[in-house]
Amino acid sequence: GYAFDHEGSKKLVFTLKEPPSNSSRSSNFEVKGYFPDKDCIIVDPSGNIVAQIGVKKEIEDLMESKDLYHIVVKPGIDQAFIAGVIATLDYIYGESTRC
Repeated sequence: GYAFDHEGSKKLVFTLKEPPSNSSRSSNFEVKGYFPDKDCIIVDPSGNIVAQIGVKKEIEDLMESKDLYHIVVKPGIDQAFIAGVIATLDYIYGESTRC
């Protein structure tokens, strides 16, 4: 993903890589559910829910925008990591977040 400065220059911020195939331990997080509907969870390699993504019904009724999220992050989990996952998914599905 890239960040852009006020002049439009881009700077590499992060890259995604496949783990080595000979890796003995799994450190993959998984998104379960359907992100475009903002109805999903993020689970750790052990299957524990680390974050839940949704839209509060009250907000959904008031706003037609899909840019609003209700996110619950389990204590001890890096909130920036979860925000990065959401921003990446948002970008993949063509929403307004830009990486």
